[in-house]
Amino acid sequence: MLSAPSLLDPAAEELKLTGDAERCAVDIARAARELLGERFNAVSFMYVLMRAFEVDFYAARDAARWHEFHGGPGAVSDADLEALLAPWLAAR
Repeated sequence: MLSAPSLLDPAAEELKLTGDAERCAVDIARAARELLGERFNAVSFMYVLMRAFEVDFYAARDAARWHEFHGGPGAVSDADLEALLAPWLAAR
């Protein structure tokens, strides 16, 4: 189920506001899942990452495969998630 951007933008804004420099990518991913609640899925997670931190589409797509969200083949480890999102999270 897709959600309208107007339903996801508040979560992206909240994530941006709470995404202080001490929060790592793993903490931000968990916070996004909590903020999105029942609207959480790979696409909504990608959207809030792109809106909150201006993450590139392909990096957001890969981040959505993080092992806590996606347990299948090609799941992204914590260390890989940190490295993947580092360029955007460091710019905060």
